[in-house]
Amino acid sequence: MSNSQEIEPTLALSPSELVLLNGEHFAQKVMMGNIQLMHSEDSVSFSQLGESILAAAVLVVRSTGNLDLEIRLEKAMFGIRKVKSLYAKSTTITNSWPDYSLESQLVQIATRLDKEGEPFKVSDLIYIWLRQDSSSPWQSTIQMVQSGLAERELLEKSESTKLKVFTTVNYSLPDSTAELAKQFPIEPLKNLLTSCEENQKETWELLRKEIKKAIKQRTEQDDADFD
Repeated sequence: MSNSQEIEPTLALSPSELVLLNGEHFAQKVMMGNIQLMHSEDSVSFSQLGESILAAAVLVVRSTGNLDLEIRLEKAMFGIRKVKSLYAKSTTITNSWPDYSLESQLVQIATRLDKEGEPFKVSDLIYIWLRQDSSSPWQSTIQMVQSGLAERELLEKSESTKLKVFTTVNYSLPDSTAELAKQFPIEPLKNLLTSCEENQKETWELLRKEIKKAIKQRTEQDDADFD
């Protein structure tokens, strides 16, 4: 990533990983449902952080030409009314994102869906990426980004077993990765999100809607709060 306002593909850290490692700039602490940041003792909302991670990844792969986004009208309520949805489509442009990163996986999934010949919603893209249902897909989002970093040996991974049955995976941030994250400016990434929110309001709201739809579809308990 360069020091300019443009976001360029890098094989060191992806934008979604930078959101994770600079979470205080993309999420706030709330009354309930917080997660401690990896690089400090501060805590932020895991749903806000998860949404920022997913929104950043989708908008970045669009801005670098890996993905096209399109707003479409479709029938709802047995055809009585029409609603707008945000669709995605892969492109012929190939950028190299870090292995196991959210960005690289979204591009791969989009390419596969395009080959199947069916138009797909952004929610479909994220639903497939999440892989399986969970009691907290927001937390799963964060853990999957952590897992991608661990696969590249940028996070340290450990496991603990409770009651000889339940295995918990824990990730810790090495000093070397914390220093690496500091080399990448986050202002272009913050500006990308802010620009979409302020200048492409319809796309922004539909993107958030599609993200929450995928999260809800992957949630084991239907009565969870997604706001």
